[in-house]
Amino acid sequence: MRFEYQGRSTLLHQMPYLEKIITQFGMQNAKIVYTTLPEGYKPMPNTGNSDPKLQNYFQQIIGSLIYLMIGTRPDIAYSVIKLLQFSADPSQDHVNKALHIIHYLIGTRYYHLKYDGKKAEELIAHTDSDWETDENPAAKRKSTTGYFFQLASAPIVWSS
Repeated sequence: MRFEYQGRSTLLHQMPYLEKIITQFGMQNAKIVYTTLPEGYKPMPNTGNSDPKLQNYFQQIIGSLIYLMIGTRPDIAYSVIKLLQFSADPSQDHVNKALHIIHYLIGTRYYHLKYDGKKAEELIAHTDSDWETDENPAAKRKSTTGYFFQLASAPIVWSS
């Protein structure tokens, strides 16, 4: 995690770590996408045979994305958590969608959190929920919730 100071503002980012992820998964020349997951994508359980190598690879990708998500990238939280639900038995489709998130991160590699010391804002909170629209039969149609708290014009806590 890196801190940079610009006057009274503080920038927080994980760009060197993101570059490491891009290299680790061989995506230096990958194309950019503009969404964390394709529109309308609904992950479903693996219906094929379990593959320990695929599971290990998927968990490496998701683990790397979780570290980014927790540190400085709330924009990928929902997508990472949706895919994380399948880490015990992922399919090739789940792996492809995890790599899709990295394609998105390549295009947004310079995103950072900027805490503006000039603004005298109070704590701002946002929350949302999606009640029972999960079509995954294994999830038993549970709701998804998320929240986002910000101070000094940047997020301080988030979850999905």
